[in-house]
Amino acid sequence: MTARAFAGMLQARLYVSRRLVAYSCGCAVLVALAAPAGVTAPLFLCSLLGIVIALDQTPGRHRHLDRCEQSAPLFGRELARAKALVPCIAATLATLLFAATQFARNAPDAPATLLVVPPAVIACALTALSATTRRGATRALYVLLAFATSAGAYALAVIAHNYPAELAFCVIVAFLALRQYGETLARFDPI
Repeated sequence: MTARAFAGMLQARLYVSRRLVAYSCGCAVLVALAAPAGVTAPLFLCSLLGIVIALDQTPGRHRHLDRCEQSAPLFGRELARAKALVPCIAATLATLLFAATQFARNAPDAPATLLVVPPAVIACALTALSATTRRGATRALYVLLAFATSAGAYALAVIAHNYPAELAFCVIVAFLALRQYGETLARFDPI
């Protein structure tokens, strides 16, 4: 896939999800204004926002965009990469706005938010993407796995104070989740 096609798909997906992204960013700012100190609130809130935005990528939610992507000469793995960037960008933007609000309030945990939360949010959103191609109990299982990912990142970063282990955990989970999602889309690949 060319960079132009990739950017076009990303722009179209972000455009149709613009309200959800704006609401997520607004929610992050409001919670940052009222949240107690620590990285617990941003980690779990932004992970939840990543899950919601990932579930918005479910086929059928934006039918016109789904038809355009299905008619394009794309492989399932290419489509997975483009669709995966939307929840990652939106959840990371919400995290950055949360941290910016913390910096504006002179909160002492703002640097920790920038260190701990983005990897966990990305891994959580990518895990939730696999729920978009499933129904019923399997879909609920992937959503629970996404919540377990954020809980695991929290345990490593906040409870164990082991930031390198949290980063490694999130990188491994994100890689496996994106690969699983790409393989699932490749299974339905008409090419």
